[in-house]
Amino acid sequence: MGILDKTIRTEFLHYIEESKILLYHFAERSGINSGTLSRVINGSQPISVKILDTMTEYMGLEDGYFYEQYVSELFDDSTMNWRRLRPFIMRCAELGKNDCIERTVDLMMENPAYIQQLFDCAESLNAEGSAEAALIIYRKVCEGERYQHAERLAICQYRIFKLSINHDQQNNLECAVQFDPFVARLNELEQLDALKDLMNLYLSLRRWDKAEQLATRMGKLARVQYKIKHQRIQLGKSYQEPSKPLFGYILYSDLIIASIYGEKNEYRQALYYVSCYENHEWIIENDLEAELTKSQFREWATANRYLFEIMAGRIEILDEYVDYLSTKENEILRGLFKLIKAALNYNMNMDHVLERFKTTISSFMITHEKVGSYTNQIIDDQFVNFLADVADYYLNSDRIRVGIQFILDSLAISARINNDACMVRGFCTFDSIRHLATNEELHKYTTLLKEVRKER
Repeated sequence: MGILDKTIRTEFLHYIEESKILLYHFAERSGINSGTLSRVINGSQPISVKILDTMTEYMGLEDGYFYEQYVSELFDDSTMNWRRLRPFIMRCAELGKNDCIERTVDLMMENPAYIQQLFDCAESLNAEGSAEAALIIYRKVCEGERYQHAERLAICQYRIFKLSINHDQQNNLECAVQFDPFVARLNELEQLDALKDLMNLYLSLRRWDKAEQLATRMGKLARVQYKIKHQRIQLGKSYQEPSKPLFGYILYSDLIIASIYGEKNEYRQALYYVSCYENHEWIIENDLEAELTKSQFREWATANRYLFEIMAGRIEILDEYVDYLSTKENEILRGLFKLIKAALNYNMNMDHVLERFKTTISSFMITHEKVGSYTNQIIDDQFVNFLADVADYYLNSDRIRVGIQFILDSLAISARINNDACMVRGFCTFDSIRHLATNEELHKYTTLLKEVRKER
């Protein structure tokens, strides 16, 4: 049989001939209706992906064996339609046959009528956790979208943004820059989540001014929507809610602005915004979800008031805060991130604090588990800077060995997440005390340096 003549049908007939079995017996064994199988082989009925998978299984071949060929034959068939294409795309996603998805979608994009169906399919795949497959389709829909101000294009860009974020800070900055112009094209409720996600990413990149702009935009939009919501309720009209309680976006905006003022060492302003998201008298909602949300913000307000006051110089409340922190597992790391900076600023003794929470620190380095409601990107950035701060803390008190170990740990994670600023900080710190390093420490350092250079 020539290569040009090879089709799924001819491959199947070759198998039947080689196996010396009757078509009827194959149908009986596989559970495929014999009449259906006969029509498929004769070419009078298209092969559905379900029948193809059954044929493949009973021929003793691996799942998806014929999928590459199936893509070609689908588009040679004049009866090709969405009822056949969608199950095939979903099955490809299940098997990780992303090349087949890409080829199929490329051929489909020749007909603009498929764009909405492909978008809906991507949404289904995304909801089911098939991120890679969904990402392929979202990107193709963006390429094929004729109207640049279409909301569908903005939604696709939002999905691409969320699915493309990883531990690489340079990649994440590129994702943010690409998505930013599309935020305003989303509907108002989706904008709230988009602004929140984009703001969190800029926070992880330490772009404080940009994050503050987005937090302010989110807060203004949420306040307008909150007013509209209750006006509609008073008129007996329905109102569509965003993914979280609407008032929560207002409180979160204030929380983020407080955090940014804290990063800028403007603690009076930070404490003012803490009082803003701690005050819930204006909130009308009082259902269970609302009360849980308010409780969470009150808890954050208590923790952050402690932190900002310590950072402003009230070091006498350190032990009181540490006792409080020990009861809030999801806040321990973030609290330590700030406390070590206070220790450096005010020459505080933090030995007992680091000793108390050493298991939490070492555990995060090993497991890298999610911390509370904070994004991985924010925690990654803060953690590598924390390790560098701890290194400075120990080096300042001439504890060289432990200080160097923290430098090396910070450098290793900085390289993994592509945090250039923290890598430069680590290299400069190590070079300043290189003459005190052991041969083993020097070897670890030069190995890290080579790995970083190789990635560039």
